[in-house]
Amino acid sequence: MAENQPANKSGSSVGGKILTVIGIVLCAVFGLLLLFNITIIVKGLIQPDVPPSVFGITPMVVKSGSMSSDVQHIVSAEDILDLTQEQINALKPGDTVKTASADYIETNIVDTVIKSDEGEVRHLLTTRPADDHIEVDDLILTKKVDAKTLKVGDIISFIDKQSTVTTHRIIAVTTDENGALAFHTKGDANNTDDKSVEGFIKPEKIVGLYQTRIPKLGAFIYFLQKPLGMVIFIGVPVLLFIAYDVIRRTKLAKKNKSKSEELEEELKRLRALNAEKEAETQKGQSDIKPEDINGDGPGAGSAE
Repeated sequence: MAENQPANKSGSSVGGKILTVIGIVLCAVFGLLLLFNITIIVKGLIQPDVPPSVFGITPMVVKSGSMSSDVQHIVSAEDILDLTQEQINALKPGDTVKTASADYIETNIVDTVIKSDEGEVRHLLTTRPADDHIEVDDLILTKKVDAKTLKVGDIISFIDKQSTVTTHRIIAVTTDENGALAFHTKGDANNTDDKSVEGFIKPEKIVGLYQTRIPKLGAFIYFLQKPLGMVIFIGVPVLLFIAYDVIRRTKLAKKNKSKSEELEEELKRLRALNAEKEAETQKGQSDIKPEDINGDGPGAGSAE
């Protein structure tokens, strides 16, 4: 049993260190997320008309499917680029065709071919897959950039006329009525561009250039900004920390109790051993006769 104690102590020590590290990491992660969330909320309250940013990055939750790649589009035969009517008539599901929105060339995957009685293609039902598509409930990140560096095909977030943020693709770089730089935009999933509603987008209305998306995280972030979400977000780390501290203290108390019991047992053993030695000593002393001490007993020699 004694030989196993160092290994047990070592294992207990390693386990305690692992729990400590896990606790520190959890507290750090939840702390940073809480700080990030509070920063976003405070900035949003101070400047309600401007999307809050952190270190130049503006996170936003997507609530519209205007940049989704799952929407079907109706494509007229006359809108198809670089194909003759004969080639168009030979199209079948799975084929790829090109269309244009202003200066932006769109890639379409044919889902359904609709023909006239004469066998000519009138319309196509297509989807437009894109590597940079954006879906509902995604969390997107945009970065503030110089408007002069923006080009056709870039995705930008801008403040529209309803003072909400819209994220659409640039389909043309142009100028406004005053000759100043402006941008013509359109949602990939929309059949019409933004010009009829928003007009051209001016640089001062641009929030930032789209960088990336985190699928479906937006729904979670949106929930955390609600009162219930904040309560849970603050309460969960606190409860985890309390639970960790209770477990740590319980294990420490058990360990100390075990050590105390071991010390008490060792003390009892030493006392019993000492009592045995004292008893043996007393017994040995009682067996010695007085004449043995004085030298008068049998076998004692005499000097002449």
